[in-house]
Amino acid sequence: MEIQNKDITTIRNILVFFAAIASLYIFHLLQNLLVPLVLAMFLALLVHPILVWFEKRKIPMFVSVGIIMVCIITLNTLLFLFFYKTGKHIFAEKTYFIAQIKYKLGGLIQIYSNVTGDILDLSQMVDKLQSYFSSEFLMTKSGTFFGKVTLLTEEFLLTTVYLILLLTGIMKYENYLHYLGGNIEVGGRYIKAFEDIKSSVEGYVKVKFVISFCYGLATFFLCLSFGLRFSYFWGFLAFVLNFLPVVGALISLIPIALMALIQFDTVGAVLLLVFLVYALHFILATGLEPIFMGQQTSLNTIVVIMGLLFWGFLWGIFGMFLSVPLMVLTKVILSQISGAEVIVKLLGGDKNK
Repeated sequence: MEIQNKDITTIRNILVFFAAIASLYIFHLLQNLLVPLVLAMFLALLVHPILVWFEKRKIPMFVSVGIIMVCIITLNTLLFLFFYKTGKHIFAEKTYFIAQIKYKLGGLIQIYSNVTGDILDLSQMVDKLQSYFSSEFLMTKSGTFFGKVTLLTEEFLLTTVYLILLLTGIMKYENYLHYLGGNIEVGGRYIKAFEDIKSSVEGYVKVKFVISFCYGLATFFLCLSFGLRFSYFWGFLAFVLNFLPVVGALISLIPIALMALIQFDTVGAVLLLVFLVYALHFILATGLEPIFMGQQTSLNTIVVIMGLLFWGFLWGIFGMFLSVPLMVLTKVILSQISGAEVIVKLLGGDKNK
């Protein structure tokens, strides 16, 4: 009998393994449908307190949902206009950029020629670079660009539809979970799991928003104090990219360093600016953020990094932004499954302890 039980357990584990592989493959194939759904789920959790506030004031549900959707659409429209205006401004100054790059490349090529003895054609390099700022190049790449814009628009519309459906039903989530559980005990456990997910996601987003806002604002003022062009844009990029766990703030340093290399005459000024911005990120990420974050996510650092890589591989840039909330969701779901205690402990400690 013991041997038979071991065989059954082995077969079950093998089936679970292959089922997990198949599920991940399906998640990857259906990412255009699932990413908007997951994003809408987390947005619904975040705006749930607003719906509760509206309900206490006897405001009809369709009015509350309508106000929230108008605010979200308006915010996205403003962000699009912000990127469009900034891109247009950068393109309008292409002559300055090309002149500065030509000047900087001339010095670097001279140093390279003195060291190696090879001669590089500066004019050819500048002409190739200038072609990237030409109208012909933009027209050539317009099909790819508009294809990406169309895809983003489709995902935004799908997210909007999902969000409206979720918001109209989220106020009755306790009834749904009780019905799903079948009895009071199981339903109560489902409600507790939902509350754990909700509180963890809300806490994570609130802290991350405040820290990212401080980082973006301070980056803006640092760039402005150095006289770096488009300081407001680099500050905004720092704010947005800081939502990427671990690597986001480091990525935001790349455009700042490139712009500084183009604009500044000394390498020392470039290094000082990059150092100050990174030092700022280091203080926020290792000093303030852990204090305010506390046990909101209750995930190990290694798990956060692995989740970033895993969801980034599965769903691209959207998966990277959603990696921490998805890992929190995964942990809470696994905590409801018997026999998964070891995996839950590996993901992180209990936040209630």
